[in-house]
Amino acid sequence: MTPPSPDTIAAARQRLSQFSRLATPPRLSAAEAAQVRDDIRSFNQWSDYQTLGICADTLGEGQQSLESFLVALGVSVSLDLPVRDGAIYLKFNTLKGAWYLDDYSGGSRGVLITFHTSEPELAELSGTYGPFPFDLFADLQ
Repeated sequence: MTPPSPDTIAAARQRLSQFSRLATPPRLSAAEAAQVRDDIRSFNQWSDYQTLGICADTLGEGQQSLESFLVALGVSVSLDLPVRDGAIYLKFNTLKGAWYLDDYSGGSRGVLITFHTSEPELAELSGTYGPFPFDLFADLQ
């Protein structure tokens, strides 16, 4: 893989960083959603691994969203999560295939993705982005 240019990383980072000031994801036009999906896929390709954090009103909403994001990131996993009522926080580490589930009482909602890299020339892509809409990848499975 040819590493992306610093300008390419900076442009994608700027587009993805616009969400970081939000507590809930915005409604995206079809063109905006396509660009965000492309940027996430690019960062996924360039990073070593990812951590996803989901704050959702229900376990079903959180799990469905996590699974659609993981498919988009090329991660195949079958999650057998315990039943839980109410709002949840669900975290998944793609390197370890490990998950964490807990109750959540905060007001934030959506999907956060942290991209991790050990390559110095790609250090600028490392960071947490989102919240992204739960259904960002739902129609693409």
